[in-house]
Amino acid sequence: MSANIPFIAVAQAAVRQGLSAEIKATLHQPVIIVSAPRSGSNLLFELLSKIPGFWSIGGESHVIYHAFPHLRAENTNLDSMSLDESHADAETRRLMRACFVCLLHDHRGARYVDMLPERRPPSVTLLEKTPRNALNIPFLLRLFPHARFIYLHREHRQNIASIIEAWKLGLESGRFVTLQDLPGWDRRNWCFLLPPGWRAMIGKSLAEIAAFQWSASNNAILDSLTTLPASQWVSLTYSDLIESPRDTLTGLCEFVDIEAPKQVVPDGPLPLSRTALTPPHPEKWKKYESELLDLWPRLAETVQRIESASVASKVNQS
Repeated sequence: MSANIPFIAVAQAAVRQGLSAEIKATLHQPVIIVSAPRSGSNLLFELLSKIPGFWSIGGESHVIYHAFPHLRAENTNLDSMSLDESHADAETRRLMRACFVCLLHDHRGARYVDMLPERRPPSVTLLEKTPRNALNIPFLLRLFPHARFIYLHREHRQNIASIIEAWKLGLESGRFVTLQDLPGWDRRNWCFLLPPGWRAMIGKSLAEIAAFQWSASNNAILDSLTTLPASQWVSLTYSDLIESPRDTLTGLCEFVDIEAPKQVVPDGPLPLSRTALTPPHPEKWKKYESELLDLWPRLAETVQRIESASVASKVNQS
């Protein structure tokens, strides 16, 4: 475990003091956003984290995952970034929960650990969003058995085109890079999450890599969520968020039992998220139409799965 990350020492001390039960109760029912890369999850996270009742660590939990060497990848062979129940041993669960609490703050930025003990709420709604969580739902359910999930998905042509653009930028600038010098990989860096079967992408085009990541992410999410009770997850489209933000966000708040004042839920045109490259437009994907044309038939089954899940578990927009 990395000793140069200050919150780790605090988390270890909390566990040694026997506070594991209190920490677990504090994070009883977190809300976890899962999606393929470039689906709009940063925008959704940024919007929800400003609503009273949601707590977060202020961004993605890479820093927490990286504090645990055995959580950086599925195994030492780097076969994927997928994590399952076997990665969530008792000590990992205790320490990882404590790490979240150490970094936790409310919508105003007030840190949980800085509050007087008598002023701290006995439980909070942790909002978590990290792209690799698409591959980690079995692990997350071991860590947080009562977690609720928001499954965000975006029209496949738009989503895959956005992944292509981000890969191009990542290979040029280092942005979006998650792994450097990946053994056996034929490019300098790997961007975004690493699904099982990634080695089949050696020598492939960026369009094929992007389609692979999109399909692998969505299928992994659906494989896990469709085994859960309907009350534990909800499906949401990126277009719903963009076109009807107030109704969509209000529906999500109702799903997680948060009463959000209407005046704090945004409506109308939304700001760009901090990771947006260009303003969204439904026809931007046509820039890559010729590269993607042969890939569409291979993705048809995944598209159908997503559409079916969307109908079965769509956020209530009243």
